[in-house]
Amino acid sequence: MKNVLLVDDNEEILSANRNYLTSQGYTVDCAETGVRALACLNANRYDCIVFDVLLPDLDGFALCKAARTVTDTPILFLSCLDESEDKVKGLMAGGDDYMSKPYSLKEFGARILALMRRDSRKDKPQGNFYIDRETRIIHVSGKNVLLSEREFLLFELLYENPKKSFSREKLLKIIWQDSAEISVVATLVSRLRRKIEFAESVIGKITSSYGTGYCLVRTNH
Repeated sequence: MKNVLLVDDNEEILSANRNYLTSQGYTVDCAETGVRALACLNANRYDCIVFDVLLPDLDGFALCKAARTVTDTPILFLSCLDESEDKVKGLMAGGDDYMSKPYSLKEFGARILALMRRDSRKDKPQGNFYIDRETRIIHVSGKNVLLSEREFLLFELLYENPKKSFSREKLLKIIWQDSAEISVVATLVSRLRRKIEFAESVIGKITSSYGTGYCLVRTNH
């Protein structure tokens, strides 16, 4: 039986979510404050965690960062804040998905199930790796990095073509459509290397060789 932790200070929403998940066969714990939520996380293991963003003692983003120090369980944010900046902030804090209120309980349950399925398919020794293409955020073991549009384009190109080398001229054509100086390629590669260095054991390492160009060498596990 799967265990879910619900954190929300709205008693009506908390009750509706708990009742729905219980009817779907989940075991559910509830907390109305961030402090209580952290106590639950320290005492129990969960298969999914649901955080409201606006809590009386801690905001959900700060709570998520604290939770990530003790668990890599999938985290779903629920919030009345529906701006894209809020979604990015939640994902950067360590969240895995974000739903705006109001929402249907059926979709709520589907999101939780999808998160748990995705988590079960992850190769745990490689460290809970997930790419959010919509926000250009890479998640690895509870840590996240936000890439610029060009950094993400370069990352996708190298990641989806492991061990294939791309010359500076080729990258200039693909990423800038030949509308920049060749020197910008090395600068972009250097920035991307720094940003994903913490996740090399999962993602791989960008290497370069004279005459062939840049490629991503995956780590073998």
